[in-house]
Amino acid sequence: MILNFLNMSGYGLYIWLSYAFTALSLISLYYVSVKKLNSIKNIEHLYQSEKIEEVSVSAQATKF
Repeated sequence: MILNFLNMSGYGLYIWLSYAFTALSLISLYYVSVKKLNSIKNIEHLYQSEKIEEVSVSAQATKF
């Protein structure tokens, strides 16, 4: 019964490989998206840190 389901009238190999390819594609797309989002967040964090430092340095310069 299980082997008949997995074989799917001779088309099982094509169908299961298609499912595997689709799953791999979705997983890799998710991984790349999360990685890019994290790098964008890091860049924004660095930019904000730079901006804060710039403001503090200019504030100190105006005091003198």
